[in-house]
Amino acid sequence: MTSGYLPEGGKYYTDKEVAGLLGISLGRLRNKLSAGNPLPPRIHPPGCRNRLWSCEAVHDWVAQFTTAGTGPVQSQHVKPRRRSCV
Repeated sequence: MTSGYLPEGGKYYTDKEVAGLLGISLGRLRNKLSAGNPLPPRIHPPGCRNRLWSCEAVHDWVAQFTTAGTGPVQSQHVKPRRRSCV
């Protein structure tokens, strides 16, 4: 997935960067983690208090939910028929 979004440091995203990429707040990301909601795979490096997210894994995970658009969606909406009051 080429979104043009590159991490500041290199091959891993921080929680703040992942939250921004997913369009949610940092608090919401933490809530999702606590609740066990499906999220991209993450790592906890030994001796490091921060959670890191592999750039490749995050983009692969997001790509699962991305659909290719083929153009504007046209509604198949049909006007309801009016009943006559006669």
